[in-house]
Amino acid sequence: MKIEELQSGILITNFAAASDGGSLYFECETTENSKFNLLFTQHAFLDNPDPEMLPGRIYLNQEIIDLKSKEEKMILLGLKDFNVSNELLNMKSELANTINELRSFYSSGLSIEIKKKVDNKT
Repeated sequence: MKIEELQSGILITNFAAASDGGSLYFECETTENSKFNLLFTQHAFLDNPDPEMLPGRIYLNQEIIDLKSKEEKMILLGLKDFNVSNELLNMKSELANTINELRSFYSSGLSIEIKKKVDNKT
């Protein structure tokens, strides 16, 4: 998959929320039918961060995405125009609220502040 495929819109085919304080997992497809997954990790528990799942970060296919990178920008652009599979239609408005919160968080600079706190702990 080319990272640029993400900006034209993301189809969410499955969704799960973890019981770790806020991590969110999405199975997705691009408009060109490339399958991928996104993990947005919780950012509430910063005292003892797991180095394999850093708080407040985005993982694309289990690979961490650099904050403020081209990849992050493409993901956030794609989520702006997200759609859901038929199985998730009843959750679309709830997912829209969740996605808006995620986009606001990563656009705000809070993610950078959390990264600095986590870096000091690891």
